[in-house]
Amino acid sequence: MNIKYYGYNAFLIESDGKVIAIDPGNLFFYWFRFTTLFPESEWHRITYIFITHGDPDHYWHADRIAKASNFTRTYNPADDELFKREVEKTGAKCVILHDGDSIDLSGES
Repeated sequence: MNIKYYGYNAFLIESDGKVIAIDPGNLFFYWFRFTTLFPESEWHRITYIFITHGDPDHYWHADRIAKASNFTRTYNPADDELFKREVEKTGAKCVILHDGDSIDLSGES
């Protein structure tokens, strides 16, 4: 397993052929620019996106990453149905996890 920290709140975890992005938001408070935290060169490799909550600095680029990836599932809390609808427009599957929920990714390829 390899975990890479991209600053602020963004992590990329690689394990068993899966690439998981956690909070692919932006540097929202940095000169009011919406700069991506993950390099765009990594977007096509991401297979899962986890969003910790529905603030833009945590999810801002998730729809673009989902569009760049052919196999992306996103997981986010129930506090942002608008985010869910926007991501599903890209063809990605969006699953809402509630407090205490868990998910097993070992059986998915």
